[in-house]
Amino acid sequence: MRELPRANISEDFYMWFDLEEKKEHYATPLYLYQVKRDRINPSDETKLYLKLKKDISKVKTGKDKEIIRHPSTIYIHYVESLGAMLINFLNADFTNYETAYNTFFYAYGFELIKEYVPYIYSKNDEFITDIEFMDMLEDIYNTSLDDLLEWQENFRKCVDFVYNLNGNEEYEEQSIYSKFVAYTIKNDIYTYSQDVEVILDNYINIHNRHRNESIEHLMKGIEDKDPNLELYNVYTSTKLRSICFTILDQLVRQENLPIKTCQICGRYFIPTFRQNEIYCDLANVDQSPSCKEKGANEQYKKNLENNQTQALYRRIYRQKFMIAQRNKESKTIQKDFEQWKKEAKDKINKMKKNKLTEDEVYKWLVENK
Repeated sequence: MRELPRANISEDFYMWFDLEEKKEHYATPLYLYQVKRDRINPSDETKLYLKLKKDISKVKTGKDKEIIRHPSTIYIHYVESLGAMLINFLNADFTNYETAYNTFFYAYGFELIKEYVPYIYSKNDEFITDIEFMDMLEDIYNTSLDDLLEWQENFRKCVDFVYNLNGNEEYEEQSIYSKFVAYTIKNDIYTYSQDVEVILDNYINIHNRHRNESIEHLMKGIEDKDPNLELYNVYTSTKLRSICFTILDQLVRQENLPIKTCQICGRYFIPTFRQNEIYCDLANVDQSPSCKEKGANEQYKKNLENNQTQALYRRIYRQKFMIAQRNKESKTIQKDFEQWKKEAKDKINKMKKNKLTEDEVYKWLVENK
């Protein structure tokens, strides 16, 4: 869908999914404070990527200039990988206002929990300062904190169960989708499926843009899955929990998009390239290297150590093999070689299984060469 409803443009959150490209698009009535935005295509101003913002405590605010605080236009929408908003919600740090803003609301806006403080939004036509506005946002956070923590915990429990992250191996043979539906029916999370409106896309906009193209050109574009020739239903809601449920409902229908927990930081993530990835590539607030980068460095060091031990093993093996070849008539040399080969292979295998350390195996090789 390329044209969004023009009613309620300062109130609702809109999201649609491109399953082929594994992307989610969203438009939000978002007040942006020093959020870095990158264009996906330099010639297209309507689709942007958001980058993790700076610490909100360092945002400069003015107490003199008073302006009307209308949300940014929703016609400039944002693009992330499929499931990014849910992952960010699962990982969000709601400990205090600053961390809540820096890890989640910087991108999606406090407007998604505005139902809890409606009086703030009656001031949309009043002129207020930066400080007054920031105080309003913090008031929203304080008022809705208990609910935020409850939603986050409920979604975490659901994700842990559906993706076998809590050790429920007895259901490992069941499909992700069946586990999700069954869990939803049996738990209060079913209530989160309410308050979402689906705006069905239609061919009117596609017709208006492409009616002058030949039917052959259109058919080729459709077969090539040209996104401009596809329909995208839009999900809209003013409820954060309902938007997150809609995203999870989309994810469980995809066989190749599992949710996992990072073995370094423990955060939830969706593998980028391979389903067996164990480290996330999520951005860190302190701009430090991602866990995937850290894991790669550690693996490189481990491989380097392995290579040193393996190289020593191969060198000693070749030496002993040549001696055995030159002395085939010596039963003692043959027996010693076979015995050494058996013990050395056992040591190497135990090292690979982390039953022996690199140093232990290297030291044994040196002592028994």
